[in-house]
Amino acid sequence: MSPTPWHIKADYLENCNCDLLCPCLFAVTPTYGDCNVPIAYHIREGHYGQVRLDGLSVVRVTIFPGPGLMASGNQKMALYIDERATPEQHDALVEIFSGKAGGPLERLQTLVTEFLGVKRVPITYTIEGHLHSVAIPDVVDVAVEPAGGSNPPREMTITNTRHACGPDLPVGRGVRGKFLDYGYAWDNAGQNGHYKLIEWSAN
Repeated sequence: MSPTPWHIKADYLENCNCDLLCPCLFAVTPTYGDCNVPIAYHIREGHYGQVRLDGLSVVRVTIFPGPGLMASGNQKMALYIDERATPEQHDALVEIFSGKAGGPLERLQTLVTEFLGVKRVPITYTIEGHLHSVAIPDVVDVAVEPAGGSNPPREMTITNTRHACGPDLPVGRGVRGKFLDYGYAWDNAGQNGHYKLIEWSAN
């Protein structure tokens, strides 16, 4: 049976606990040895086979206890799916964002050794001016702003990266950065962040 084709155009944000710039971009160890990072996606338009995914949001949380490189694996991951999704949309989003449906997330999922679970939750993804934010009540409260550039809104883009979002990557800083679930709690405000409009697919 051939894999189900999918495509998404989505707003992306992340906020890890590393200092600016994240050392993982240079294939070296995280600033403090570990890496705790919520990653959010708001799908502007997309599909999984015949299932439309427009307007839905997903959050992946990656926990890397260290030591060593994140590329070595030993990661934990939790997945949060927009509660507005129908059962068919929910299943499609799990397939895509767990890496089972191929594409960029399939490569990232090979680094995950413990899958903490999937939860249906209310997710609010907002872009207000140059502030990108995502919230899940009592779980996630993350906002990222541009960082480092010379001109307002001080946006700086680094190029030629190996990041899953592509070679040109805007640099951000966490304005808010709270996560609380599965026995973990952190606040990455002031730390490294990224945001970008992405297009991913698999056939």
